[in-house]
Amino acid sequence: MVLPVGYYEQAFATIDDTVKGKFKVRHSFQTNGTLIDDRWCAFLKKEDVRIGLSIDGPALIHDQHRRTRDGKGSHARTMEGVRKLQEHNIPFHVIAVITADSLGHAPEMFRYFEDLGIEELGFNVEELEGNHTGSSLGGTVEGQVENFWQELYENSRSSKSGMRIREFERAARAILMSRATQSWQQTAQNNDQVLPFRIISVDWSGRISTFSPELMGTCDLKFADFIFGTVGRSDIVAIKSSKEFQRAASEIWSGVGECAESCEYFSVCGGGAPSNKYFENGSFASTSTMYCRSTIQIPVRIVLKDFERKLNLSTNDSMSVS
Repeated sequence: MVLPVGYYEQAFATIDDTVKGKFKVRHSFQTNGTLIDDRWCAFLKKEDVRIGLSIDGPALIHDQHRRTRDGKGSHARTMEGVRKLQEHNIPFHVIAVITADSLGHAPEMFRYFEDLGIEELGFNVEELEGNHTGSSLGGTVEGQVENFWQELYENSRSSKSGMRIREFERAARAILMSRATQSWQQTAQNNDQVLPFRIISVDWSGRISTFSPELMGTCDLKFADFIFGTVGRSDIVAIKSSKEFQRAASEIWSGVGECAESCEYFSVCGGGAPSNKYFENGSFASTSTMYCRSTIQIPVRIVLKDFERKLNLSTNDSMSVS
């Protein structure tokens, strides 16, 4: 939102003129919310833009890491943006980053978002990516991360607000829809990040990348800095024939195969995020990452354990009736 509303008005008009009704385009913004005002709200509502806010929790937690250039916390300004969206009756979801500062505060964070009236809430663990070469969640605190998720789940199950937590929704859906008869290649088709052109990233200068969006901006001569083409100059055939693209695609697919052979959670993630493997393990052709263990595996274990408990209770009740 650093660019003015007028920029997006023109850009959206250009897109509409190009598409000419042949298919529907849905626009989404993810923002810290500090620049949202009445004009932005009018535009978001008119264009039916899906809006997500990045809020890490109450000010005490949020302001530890989300600060302005003068070092001050941004929570108060973000809350101004929240109030504007609420005044204009614009729904929004929230993504919160889990850091070491979040651990031990799951109940407070749940109540905080519940009080905000959030209906959809997602959590991203603090990742290793790009210049961010370390995470406060690494090493010995992974057990504390599991405790965080467990407390979050218990609060969610006992709440009457109906607030949906993305990771638990995804885990439940994966468990209920898992198909043992599928080949690993078929399972991987559900993972957009391992398949070329499912996700297309374009930077300010028109350079094109694919696979995990986080790879764009990474310097790596082996993969041509993950820049596989340029808008207006490169077509898909040219991109797919480049040696750098083929090298990345081959190594990513190799890593997916390794995950399929070694990981019991493969049916949930379809091989994980290539960016996490690259930044954590130094190679796409690898398997487990801290991100996967913290974001995929733990929620699945928690939800599966709850399903099993309910199934046992149901079975015992049936036996008692008999």
